[in-house]
Amino acid sequence: MLELLNFFEGESNTTATEGNWFGQWGIYVVFGLLLVGMILLMVLPQRKQKKRQEEMMSKLAVGSIVTTIGGIVGEVVQLDETHIWLLTGVGDNKATMQFVRQAIHSIAPAPGSPEAEAIEKAEKEKENEVDEIK
Repeated sequence: MLELLNFFEGESNTTATEGNWFGQWGIYVVFGLLLVGMILLMVLPQRKQKKRQEEMMSKLAVGSIVTTIGGIVGEVVQLDETHIWLLTGVGDNKATMQFVRQAIHSIAPAPGSPEAEAIEKAEKEKENEVDEIK
């Protein structure tokens, strides 16, 4: 048991001929590898998220239906480099609201686009499956 504890400290009661593969610097190497692994696990997902956000913003156009981070859904009526104007409301109670571009959470596909038709088709198939089960 004592030899096991000494193994992690880098000291050993064994002779030098058996060799101590862990050595003086072994603990530093292990901590270094753990640090690099932790950094990679934090940075890579962040890069993927940033790339997805940039792709979404490139698809943004007048007429797109968007949802803000606050849950407001509206149609884009005007865009500039830093702001976006949404038309939201029902019937005669429509209002135009100005948001910062970073406030956009998601973009719904434009009505009539191939993406929107694919989503509608998938929803109809789900409804048909549910009806068949009943």
